Amino acid sequence: MSHTDFWIIRHGETDWNTQRRLQGWRDIPLNPTGVAQAQALSAHLQTHFAQAEPTHIYSSDLERAYQTALPYAQSRNKFVQQLRGLRERNYGVLEGRLWSELTGFDSARNHNVAIELSPDEHQAEDLAAFYTRIRQTLNGLAQQHRNETVMIVSHGGAIDMMWRAAGKLPPDAPREFTQRNTSINRLRIANDDDWQIVSWADTAHLPGVAA
Repeated sequence: MSHTDFWIIRHGETDWNTQRRLQGWRDIPLNPTGVAQAQALSAHLQTHFAQAEPTHIYSSDLERAYQTALPYAQSRNKFVQQLRGLRERNYGVLEGRLWSELTGFDSARNHNVAIELSPDEHQAEDLAAFYTRIRQTLNGLAQQHRNETVMIVSHGGAIDMMWRAAGKLPPDAPREFTQRNTSINRLRIANDDDWQIVSWADTAHLPGVAA
């Protein structure tokens, strides 16, 4: 039975994270805290994941994800391949808006469920399209890298979709985990489309945050 092991990591902090703005496809770089988180992540992976070093490293093609992957990749003399399919959800006209300004979405936010958006009204990805994109991207990587370990740096919403896919849950299922910046998630995909969670939302490397 073939399988692919994934390390899936959320990018480091940006100014828009601290301001609680929807980022989506906006290419916002890491702030100084995010840069420090990426360095701490690299040190943690080198120390605690040395026996399962990834053969390939991928990131979203947005700068905040690439910048997060780079310190570890450089420490292992590896190349970071950027994939558009690992991007955050496209929030369309809502990108740049504060969560606190988004009237009408309070219930979804308070109950940890993903908000539904309209490609026409919001010029955004609807949940089904987002879910399908993430599933197809990871299944493609699993087929390409059978019996290998792959590191991915992506985004909070995208990682939530991976968790829902692994649990065979609908794309609007309530979220059960908080994806802090540089949280580490481990997933195995066997036989191309059998998704199995190994561990999720690990923050042991973050100072002052309980695992």
